[in-house]
Amino acid sequence: MRYPSALLPHYAVPRLATHQAMDRDALAQTILNLENGLVEPVVDPALAYALGHHVKPIIDRLAGDGELGLADLESAAARTNSEDMPGRRRRAIKKRHRLDEPMLEIDSLAIEDKARWIFMERFITLDQHEAILGIKFTAEERKAHLKGLDQLLATLFVLPQVAKHLAAANLARLQEIFASSLLIFRNARIADDQPCNLENLRQNYPDYFYKRRKTPNWYEALDFYTEPIASPHWALCDFDLLNCTLRRPERKLLGYARQWSLPAPYVQQKSVLDDIYDRIVSGEALQEHLFEQNCNACTSTRYKPRNRGPLRMVYIVQKERKIAIHGKSGLPHWKTSRRLWPGVYPAVIAKSQLATAGDEQ
Repeated sequence: MRYPSALLPHYAVPRLATHQAMDRDALAQTILNLENGLVEPVVDPALAYALGHHVKPIIDRLAGDGELGLADLESAAARTNSEDMPGRRRRAIKKRHRLDEPMLEIDSLAIEDKARWIFMERFITLDQHEAILGIKFTAEERKAHLKGLDQLLATLFVLPQVAKHLAAANLARLQEIFASSLLIFRNARIADDQPCNLENLRQNYPDYFYKRRKTPNWYEALDFYTEPIASPHWALCDFDLLNCTLRRPERKLLGYARQWSLPAPYVQQKSVLDDIYDRIVSGEALQEHLFEQNCNACTSTRYKPRNRGPLRMVYIVQKERKIAIHGKSGLPHWKTSRRLWPGVYPAVIAKSQLATAGDEQ
């Protein structure tokens, strides 16, 4: 068993204060999660210190004779429930779902099952898109969309760092490789056969936008507000931002493509419409806002204010689900008063979508 460094007792927290602030149920659950392979970062310093203190004897045994049993972990968890430890309100523990069954031959699986094995709940199915967007795909549309999904998966499965684990049927490693990725379908139409553009997204999902009762938003008069998604397509979206403080988005995306051994055109910078669509659909499907980070998300969308002067870039900030759209000449900067990093969220598309994606941007 491998223990993350965050669990080791390196925090300078007095033992008494740790016991007073520690959530004993959370500590017990975290220990049992380790035994089940559900390793997640521990962001609470007091909990991390206490957990390190309780598992240290087990780590010492592992380092000594290499034998570690379930009883050791259960014993450590039980010690957290001693009478001298004051309790407090139980904190919700987010559990990560895994598919631990032996992986089947990938070629024998249906197209959506291939994606589900690797991406788990972060693969948003066509059925989920129908429910979220308020639409119904015809049999011909579904067939075409599944073909597009198969093309994107084929692109991913031949990547060197993916192919070797796929050949070895190493499901855990494949899931780890794509742990920060979301597989989403961008459709050109939404409810009532409306084109999928910013205007209709605001009308159909008002909870994601700030309300302006008297004056319209600055961007409502610009062309990108009514420009729709030109063609439906699948995208692999990374929700770990690429920080653009020192390098521009173009350079960061090029480095991302090289890291994945992908041709540079396969890695796209999102337009403002792509970005907002991804936030809404993933938020509705997962009930979690993966892109809500301390980030000024730079998009590929450019505009000219009053049709004069240099082009300005559109960027997005999301806070407590609400999405704000801003524009600026150059990149937004990190400020002590507003601690948001300039960043970009990359998206990988299949080769068949390159021409269409280029037209959209």
